[in-house]
Amino acid sequence: MNMLPEMDRKILFVDDEINVLKAMKRQFHRQFRVETALGGEEALEKIQNAGPFAVVVSDLQMEDMNGLDFLRRVRECSPDSICVILTGFGDLNVAVNAVNEGIIFRFLTKPCPPDTLIKTLNECLEQHRRLMAVAVYTYTTHVENGAPTHTERGDGCQVVSGYGPQDFMADSLLHLSMVVPEHRGMVRENILRLASKKEGSPIEFQIRRKDGAVRWLRDTAIPHCDANGEICRIEGLVEDITDQKTVEQALQQSEARYQRMVANLPGLVYQFTLCEDGAIKFLFLSDSCGDLFGLTPAQVMEDSNLLMQCLSSGDRGDFYNMIADSAQKLTPGEWRGCGIFGGEEKWFHALCRPERLLGGDVIWDGILMDITDYKRMEQEREQLARFPSEDPSPVMRVAANGVIVYANKASAPLLNRWDRKVGEPLPENLLGLIARIKGSGSHECIEVDCKDRIYSIVFASIGKADYVNLYARDITEAKRGENELIRANEILREHDRLKSEFVSTVSHELRTPLCIFKNILSNAMAGVMGKVSDKLYDSLKTADQNVDRLSRIVANFLDISKIEAGTMELAQAVLSAQAVVEDVVASMETLSQAKNIEIRLALCKDDLKIVADEDRLIQILTNLIGNAIKFIPVHGHIEVTVEPAGEEVRFAVKDNGPGLSEDEMSRIFDRFVQIHKISGPGEHGTGLGLPITKELVEMHGGRIWVESTVGEGCCFYFVLPKHGIGRMGTVMEEALAAGRKD
Repeated sequence: MNMLPEMDRKILFVDDEINVLKAMKRQFHRQFRVETALGGEEALEKIQNAGPFAVVVSDLQMEDMNGLDFLRRVRECSPDSICVILTGFGDLNVAVNAVNEGIIFRFLTKPCPPDTLIKTLNECLEQHRRLMAVAVYTYTTHVENGAPTHTERGDGCQVVSGYGPQDFMADSLLHLSMVVPEHRGMVRENILRLASKKEGSPIEFQIRRKDGAVRWLRDTAIPHCDANGEICRIEGLVEDITDQKTVEQALQQSEARYQRMVANLPGLVYQFTLCEDGAIKFLFLSDSCGDLFGLTPAQVMEDSNLLMQCLSSGDRGDFYNMIADSAQKLTPGEWRGCGIFGGEEKWFHALCRPERLLGGDVIWDGILMDITDYKRMEQEREQLARFPSEDPSPVMRVAANGVIVYANKASAPLLNRWDRKVGEPLPENLLGLIARIKGSGSHECIEVDCKDRIYSIVFASIGKADYVNLYARDITEAKRGENELIRANEILREHDRLKSEFVSTVSHELRTPLCIFKNILSNAMAGVMGKVSDKLYDSLKTADQNVDRLSRIVANFLDISKIEAGTMELAQAVLSAQAVVEDVVASMETLSQAKNIEIRLALCKDDLKIVADEDRLIQILTNLIGNAIKFIPVHGHIEVTVEPAGEEVRFAVKDNGPGLSEDEMSRIFDRFVQIHKISGPGEHGTGLGLPITKELVEMHGGRIWVESTVGEGCCFYFVLPKHGIGRMGTVMEEALAAGRKD
């Protein structure tokens, strides 16, 4: 969850020697946003007016204020700042104790080499970024005479709201004014209720952050009483639940889409199970339940007897027998029957498929169609059977011994299928059926494939007659529709399962333990916890790299979730394309050097300006260059190019690796697809890097593609609009113009 726009790289150096401060600013102003202060008092004033600062670096011994006292005051007024102290060897014990007490994050001994200081500053900025990613904070509101007086807020309030503790102290009504107008009354009433009536419950509301973003918060408060039983303070926890709300809304939208799809299907979609007493329990019924039965889905799910008792007794028994057989064999079930609904006889055809759950229960998913009109047509057809020669459907009569004694013209496809003629017996597999039903007055139905057509044949005995009539009908289209419905239902259920697994994975709060592991490893590698041997350092470094890998995987899943939900936001700014590319290539030198891979830069001389989210552009370039490093051989080379292309800026990452086939190029940007997947142990990835890259490029108004020949490497291209050109440029210019008017 990206709670802040761009990570703040502001660093404040504090010392009582002006020459030291000038040297610091001269040496580090290119890498960081450097401010200096001559002594503790000036620094505190600068923090109040120009802060907050991501990192504060202070000398230990200063004339106007001790360095530790100064940093304690920094922690009070700017608790999110990361503090570093410069100390002599004689003060090491003091510095170590300060780290253990949590006053400072790192200490450095004088004189400190520039490389060491740069490394430490980058670690501090990373710690600040992790701290600012924790979207929760605690608070304590003090109460006197049943009314709240003042509130103390924890470190995370600036991450959640964008306002620091000093902002809340300066404006006593800020906690209400930042709440969106429609929720302010609820928040105010909850505060008064907690302070006076000793009761309350978690509330959820929206705020507008200092940067203008609207977020959802959940406030859980607990009142505490003094010895007299009066409320003396309220302790609470505020959580940013925007992502949770987004997932809930996405699930609601998905459910609504599913309901619309179900509503458009012909007939009634249902799901049911069997209770221990043998009764049917419906778990789901589509809205067409009311049209078919005159009963609402809620009524039938509450009491299935309201539906079942309307069926004819024989058909109701057949339905239960069908369920019992389906449950025993775990095979699909089919039922036809009728009932009286609203004083009218209706006929139905039901299909269902069983599934045994892990607990042993069986559930059925299916569809029921109203075939009343069709049944009436069948009855009319029976009347027309008096004139079988004119009947467009096959009609036959078979003697008790199985010999075909009559067949109309429409029966030709069936006779050809059986290789029989009038006067010859039916196929042997049907003779038992004739013997079973003749003279019983009952009937049975089978289905027969005839080339590209499917027939349903009813074998009907007539009273005590010694013959059986066969009535067939073409059900090809009905079977096709049935199969399509079954496939559609299976696809919907599979999609629903994949969605549930994905949301379940993302909903686990993986990032918090990963941040804890990262901090512990960082402190251990820096020697904060004691001297580290070379062997242990290598192990810690391996663990640190794997924590970073897990963090990237979690970030990829969160990114793809935001993209699917449409909540991904870009923090656009005017950027130098060459500068961003140079920074990314420099950051990946260590990774490329490990495989002796050379990265070459081919940059246009003109400064190419684009409008983009710098962090997301870095993510795009890192994904493309990182993939090239992963898949090309040792001693290979990569060429990164930035050049103008009309109204666009074109970026290219070309390698001399194994290349891609036409089929691989067609699937390279598909989600969860891994091309050249590495077998065995090692880093495997999720198959989301390139799909996310494609989405990010297109969100910037650009496009991305790949060109490759097997064995000759490949080249990934993407283009973004130049500054002032296209959709992104227009948006930025309008935003800048609005700022000038204000």
